[in-house]
Amino acid sequence: MSLFKLKRSGRPPARPLPSPEATPYTMDEALTAAYIVAEGTFKCRKMKGGGRLYSYPVIRIAMCDRQALEPVSRVFRTSIKSERRRKRECPPHLFPPDGMGSWVVEKVGWGAIRLMERLAPLMTGDKLKGWEEILRRCSLGT
Repeated sequence: MSLFKLKRSGRPPARPLPSPEATPYTMDEALTAAYIVAEGTFKCRKMKGGGRLYSYPVIRIAMCDRQALEPVSRVFRTSIKSERRRKRECPPHLFPPDGMGSWVVEKVGWGAIRLMERLAPLMTGDKLKGWEEILRRCSLGT
């Protein structure tokens, strides 16, 4: 007998992230929180669909060193993407062949909200204010 009740779609329900009090933070989560405070940005991603405008909160971290983003990628459960630029941002050995770009990891929507709820005790007050402002702006759809 399965441990999960199957939904109509036949897939097991999504497991919620454990509460901060229930489990200690992993090293990857602690590094991710530090990178969000130091290098992270928040924004609203706006998309049109079905004649409506939707907006989703985004956590974005961009760095020159791809290896430094690997723990963030594991916590975000997303892949690391390259982003090209017109001018040189990184040393050529970190962003081959010419250093004109950076590596980026993003978390969008409800996943970003749940992740920030989990990592909130590790964030600074200023970052939390910025996150709350983005949540307000995204919910209004402006």
